[in-house]
Amino acid sequence: MAVYGAAAVVWRTVTGRTWLDALAFAVLVAVVNVVVQWVANRAKRKAAARDGQ
Repeated sequence: MAVYGAAAVVWRTVTGRTWLDALAFAVLVAVVNVVVQWVANRAKRKAAARDGQ
């Protein structure tokens, strides 16, 4: 959670956009992080199933 807050603050500071834009950026970072973890776990399970583990 702190990482997403830091991302929002950096986004706000660097771009000079509104806090709402910074919040939207933090939410986007969080969603991308969750999706990437889900895809990686799915790929690991498929690879393990192919290897017979």
